[in-house]
Amino acid sequence: MGFLDNSTITVDAILTKKGRQILASGGDLNITKFALSDEEVDYTLYDVTHPNGTDSYGAAIENMSLLEATPNRESFRSFLIMQPLTNSSINVATPEPGTVLAASTPIDLAPSTQGGLTETYTFHISNLNVVQFQGTTASTRQVVGSNASLVTKAISSPGTSVVTITGNMSGIVKSFTVSVEATVGATNPPDLPDGVPDDLYDLGANAGTNYGG
Repeated sequence: MGFLDNSTITVDAILTKKGRQILASGGDLNITKFALSDEEVDYTLYDVTHPNGTDSYGAAIENMSLLEATPNRESFRSFLIMQPLTNSSINVATPEPGTVLAASTPIDLAPSTQGGLTETYTFHISNLNVVQFQGTTASTRQVVGSNASLVTKAISSPGTSVVTITGNMSGIVKSFTVSVEATVGATNPPDLPDGVPDDLYDLGANAGTNYGG
């Protein structure tokens, strides 16, 4: 790990573990998706009172030291949102932190964006062995809509899954963890590969994120 040289405009693209495996076996890369993130940027450093005028408002941000890309990221966040919604959030009823749910427990999500903005949301599940969307195939990793319904699954040992809700207009992100207890007689482990691995996509600063469903 190191810092990027921010004296020039730099695009730092690396292969994920999956990409390196393909190259090592003599295969060809067919890059179709990549992920970008600004999560290391502190936008509170944008200074509209800078004495040198508008050209210098973002000087502190532009001169920040950024970390090199890493191939083992599981998720990323972007903090760019619409300016009128800077202090807004997504309101949604979720399981209380620390709650452990039994198999076949429904979770109904009906989010709203604070500030009166009406928008749809992208719902994303990190671990399909632990929870899945109701009314879809077991391999569906994300859905888009005004609401979503989940159901916990029977697993052989306790497991967790992160559910992420992103406002499609505001860009605001809300995440929570679903914890599920073991079910007697269940054979599905919570850490079994569940379809397309998150490191399938082979390019980008944070290419470990799979939003393909």
